[in-house]
Amino acid sequence: MAYDKKLTLSWLNFVTLGAFFFTCMNFNFFIQIYQNLDIGTPLFLKISLLVIYFALAFSLISLLFLLHLHKPLLIVLVWIACLSAYFMFFYGVIIDKDMIDNILKTDTQETFSLISPSLLIFVLVLGVLPTLFILKVRIVCANTLKARFFAPLFTSFAGLVFALGVFYWHSQTLIPFFRNYNFLRIYETPLRQIYSAVLYIKGALPAKEFEIIAKDAALKQDNKERLMIFVVGETARAANYSLGGYHLNDTNAYTKGESIVYFENFYSCGTSTAISVPCMFSDYKRENFSKSTYYRENALDILHKVGVNVAWIGNNSGGCQGVCKNLEKVKMLNKPYDEALLAELSEQLKNLDKQNLIILHLQGSHGPTYYQRYPDAFKKFLPTCDTNELQKCTQEELVNTYDNTLLYTDYIIKSLIDMLKEYEGYETSLVYLSDHGESLGENGIYLHGMPYFIAPKEQIHIPFIFFSNNPQLMQIAQSHKNLPLSQDNIFSTLLGYFEVESEVYKSSDDFLSLDFQR
Repeated sequence: MAYDKKLTLSWLNFVTLGAFFFTCMNFNFFIQIYQNLDIGTPLFLKISLLVIYFALAFSLISLLFLLHLHKPLLIVLVWIACLSAYFMFFYGVIIDKDMIDNILKTDTQETFSLISPSLLIFVLVLGVLPTLFILKVRIVCANTLKARFFAPLFTSFAGLVFALGVFYWHSQTLIPFFRNYNFLRIYETPLRQIYSAVLYIKGALPAKEFEIIAKDAALKQDNKERLMIFVVGETARAANYSLGGYHLNDTNAYTKGESIVYFENFYSCGTSTAISVPCMFSDYKRENFSKSTYYRENALDILHKVGVNVAWIGNNSGGCQGVCKNLEKVKMLNKPYDEALLAELSEQLKNLDKQNLIILHLQGSHGPTYYQRYPDAFKKFLPTCDTNELQKCTQEELVNTYDNTLLYTDYIIKSLIDMLKEYEGYETSLVYLSDHGESLGENGIYLHGMPYFIAPKEQIHIPFIFFSNNPQLMQIAQSHKNLPLSQDNIFSTLLGYFEVESEVYKSSDDFLSLDFQR
């Protein structure tokens, strides 16, 4: 078979070229490093960091020749690096195990909303073309079997020793630097994403049997009839709520005239739907929450078990994240606007029991296609950002579009309150909170999903609204509205509202209880 000489490379040159490619693809990683280095850091040290990474990449790629699977493995690494680099650079997101969980639970609608010309060009240049090159190039290896084994082994060892040597030369600076800024490793690609995938798979392995945590649970015997509408919002951040002092746009034009309580300091359990939704209904606190809690009774399971009429109606592409899997009344919509939930709720309200909890899961402010989350009638704040390429919009356009989504959600909340006012025979209440917040370009970060320990406040500070026709509950809520609260308080608050008696209920966590402690 004849080969084009232009597509022939020695294995050593191929390894060198591959190491150079992956070093370049880590521009996000090096940008973060250089931003955290002292201003007076010598240029030579900055260059040395590039050299160290190049040598490590050279060492790793050399080892792939021992497996004789260098081409398919490199193609996989190229695509991991390509896609990770794009989303880290253009949206500021981090591809960790939680983000992988989020990605795998994303539907086609959400996936297509991320496709843009910049993504296609990026993928073509740094994904498709390198893949074609790897497939087409003829790699010339050593002639003898012995040389084919020892040559990659030797070069891999040499690259590793060289990297360690340069690192040791600067160790007095680099060791304390990476100890203080160890979070920077999350920006590396593609090895960090492979590590995160391993963590995700490990956490997704079959767990123990479903754990019943409230065997003693029972409803307190009283004659009160209750109806709560619990609204789980999507991607709403407290920073843009006029109820909380935001002045640029009146994002709460509909609810500001209602007798509601707005909690000023409410925080999410995570920075993605996949974490926050299961966490808020779990008895575990944020610090202890993990995948294993998916196999454990949550607040909805307990309420359903003791006789509360629990229903889940969702219009969120992420589904209920497993928390509604044991409920009998579940309906998932796929409508462009959240108003569709109102019609479904009207049907559900025709079949009420004595105790009722209806969860509405909104599409809310899900990005990056914010402009698709509200009808034209709610395009109040202008100019807007009518594209999913957020970097092409001015900050004013982006914020206005996002604020329009909040205004539309506020209209939904007002409509729900009006519906509740018609049920005078019930103690009616409404809870609204977002699953997590959102970044709108602050410090170059967009969307959400940052690791919690470095997440900006915009991604974890969320709005929380409470309404009730019970004056006593409103008074208690009003007295607690300025306290630091979080989704960790939801579990006991839900059980307490429906008067569930159980050892798992903690009145000290129930912010609608007189025994609440902070």
